[in-house]
Amino acid sequence: MAWFATSSLRREAFRCSRAIIGFATLAFLRISSFADCPPSGDFVWSLHKKGTLDEHAIALDSNGTLYVDGDVVKATTTVDNWLTDNAIPGTTIWKVTNSGGTVVAAVYQNKGSKKWDLVLSGTLVTGNQFSTYSAVTAHWNINNSAGNPLLALKRSGSGLADGTLLLKCETKVNCRDQDWFFQESWVASGLNQPVHFTFVPGQQLTMLITELGTFRIRVVQNGSLLAAPLFDLSSLLAKPGGQHGLMGIACHPKFDAPTPRRFVYIYGTSSTPTPFPNDPYRPGVLAWTNRIYRMEVNASLTPIATPAPVPYDLYVYAGNTTPTPSYTPYMERLDHTGGCLRSYTDGARSYLLLSTGCIDHEMDLGHMSGRPQDARVLVGKLLRFEIKDDGDLVIPPDNPFVSWTPVPTLYPPATAPTPTLRYPAKEVIASGFRNPFTFALRPGPTPGVPIEAWIGNVGGVEDRGFEEVDRVRLSFTSGGNRNDHKNYGFPRVEGNSSSSPAWPNEGYEYYTGCESECDPDNYGGDLWEWNGFPQIPSISNLEPPAIYYLRFFGGGSVGGGAFISKDVFPSKYLGDFFFLDFVHGTISHITSTIIDSGTPYRISSKEELSWWDTGQPQQNYDLLEGPDGALYWTWYASPPTGVGGVNRFRYVE
Repeated sequence: MAWFATSSLRREAFRCSRAIIGFATLAFLRISSFADCPPSGDFVWSLHKKGTLDEHAIALDSNGTLYVDGDVVKATTTVDNWLTDNAIPGTTIWKVTNSGGTVVAAVYQNKGSKKWDLVLSGTLVTGNQFSTYSAVTAHWNINNSAGNPLLALKRSGSGLADGTLLLKCETKVNCRDQDWFFQESWVASGLNQPVHFTFVPGQQLTMLITELGTFRIRVVQNGSLLAAPLFDLSSLLAKPGGQHGLMGIACHPKFDAPTPRRFVYIYGTSSTPTPFPNDPYRPGVLAWTNRIYRMEVNASLTPIATPAPVPYDLYVYAGNTTPTPSYTPYMERLDHTGGCLRSYTDGARSYLLLSTGCIDHEMDLGHMSGRPQDARVLVGKLLRFEIKDDGDLVIPPDNPFVSWTPVPTLYPPATAPTPTLRYPAKEVIASGFRNPFTFALRPGPTPGVPIEAWIGNVGGVEDRGFEEVDRVRLSFTSGGNRNDHKNYGFPRVEGNSSSSPAWPNEGYEYYTGCESECDPDNYGGDLWEWNGFPQIPSISNLEPPAIYYLRFFGGGSVGGGAFISKDVFPSKYLGDFFFLDFVHGTISHITSTIIDSGTPYRISSKEELSWWDTGQPQQNYDLLEGPDGALYWTWYASPPTGVGGVNRFRYVE
């Protein structure tokens, strides 16, 4: 017997196509699943594809299930002749020969399919048959740690042909390339509505996780959820609406610097309603507000002081305490808060990004707030702050509106408490979002310095809206240039079109504001007044999405995303983008080739959206690439109907 290959221990988690058991007369042998076969276990043997260290052709797990990239094939001639006819020259990575030097089994790359097949001179026998054929001598075999046989390549005897492969369990063939050797597993459970999270710089896999409705910041260290929260913000926060409460969280980028800045930033709904003077539509109305809070901790993550609003006069409108005007259905339902925080550095300066939702809910009747189109207000936007070394926030000197000079007409005709309401908000770098409740930072060529923010912008009404991932560039003109501000269209449009006809053109959504039963006394910013909004381009100048898709049947809700920047996944995934859908319970995969094309990409089907099924809808929320190169995401659930937690998706070496 002779064989050659690189073998190593691998772990579980595949999804493969399965087919019917074949016999010796068939060229292609496919094995169906067995009810008594346990789930995938640890790998005890595997072979790399030729020329790679991170992609695999075949593997055996500890339960006796064999995974094959392509097919298990019965040679209709000798194995050598079969290889001559079917193998790409030089790709045979494993052979077994009998005592006479005849090849009885081999693994090779198929000329036609380009997949890696296992060819046998004999047949394939599955199930608990080892005792039946135990007297037949094996060319080669593998046992588990207890010494029990899992696989044996048998010589002829007792009715077996030479080169018959005996398996304890089953074979899984034609595994999809993207699912091979990926594992999905729990990192921590026992959380209550976990939403956003961050990794603590310099503390490897320590995670800070926000619980939306309990207002607690939870800590996971080395895969264990600590019993005590980092802090309970119940005295500071409230949850007046479905997505209000404790939302985003981020650490100061210099958290672990030689001179550490151990500040943690949190975004949440203040428990104290505020007379909201800075909303041009309903000035002075008592309103809920979302605020950025800051807390300082020591190296052991012990709070030094109680969290408090960051020393910056930031109040993001979060809905009136009594929605007005008072008609049924209300124009305004408290929802769509956005609320994701991400921090980053460009090497010299530190920054904090905040995504904010439109707040107003259209009640499924086409009612839309125009606030995301109005650069004077902070909802439906991406905001950018500079973080100083003392933890304070300031307006970056290169934000688009820092040097705004024109004085647009104040519109609608509400009384302006201060003249500054005539100007776009200097925090704003992008507008036109419905509910950007999470986003990803795309790494650039300089380590640690992102070049773009990819916004998961949840789409419109029922099945006629589009989910979007919007690309916001993080490069700005020194001194500020209003043309650096980009508008992504909501509520004027969703999806993508090269022209500007009204909905329902395919790939395009267009809203008409007050033509859809809105109250004429409502100053919620409906689109009849859009010409008065400052810095709102024509429809042809709106930014298209990077990725978009119909909500499909049953809705849709684009969730967190992350880029692969480390060398833990196979090399072909480097630079690719993965993102969640909350409603469908899926992970989607977009290649760097599509990303780099710069062309809006439409996901055409639910099947394409479902690159990986996470097992249950309406659970996937925020997603990050971890320091170890794995993908982590929050699993949104709350007792007693479910238990929230953190999942990990990794490529298993």
